[in-house]
Amino acid sequence: MGVNCNYKGGYFYDFTRNSRFWTNLCSKYNIIPICPEQQGGLPTPRIPSELLNSAEEIDLGKGKIINKEGTDVTQNFVKGANEILRLARMYKVQFAVLRDKSPSCGTKIVYDGSFKGVLLDGQGYTAYLLRKINIKLFNESDFCDFEKCTLSEFKE
Repeated sequence: MGVNCNYKGGYFYDFTRNSRFWTNLCSKYNIIPICPEQQGGLPTPRIPSELLNSAEEIDLGKGKIINKEGTDVTQNFVKGANEILRLARMYKVQFAVLRDKSPSCGTKIVYDGSFKGVLLDGQGYTAYLLRKINIKLFNESDFCDFEKCTLSEFKE
């Protein structure tokens, strides 16, 4: 959402390239730019992390997320994801725009835990929890197409 929160300290999407879309979106919806990894206490920038197990296994307490130095950061990811989940329920969130490949936000693909750039089908831990409560998820590619969407499916 243009907030410098990825592990490198940068962001993916530049809303200045389509300010009319952004203005229109903000006039219809309450936008909450938030990062589960920051909410979990991790700094920005930070050491990259990857899932060693599926988001479901992490939810069951059987999985881990580690950073590239080998430090177990599962607790940070779980804490941040639960905070996002709490906010999503409190604000009755209808959809979320998340960053694919992220161990928190991946909607369709994540890194395999080897830190060798290998991707596999799966979802990040926060995405997993949001999907469990039926929040519609978009990744950054979907969101680029989302600009053409009327958003009518989200009207109550």
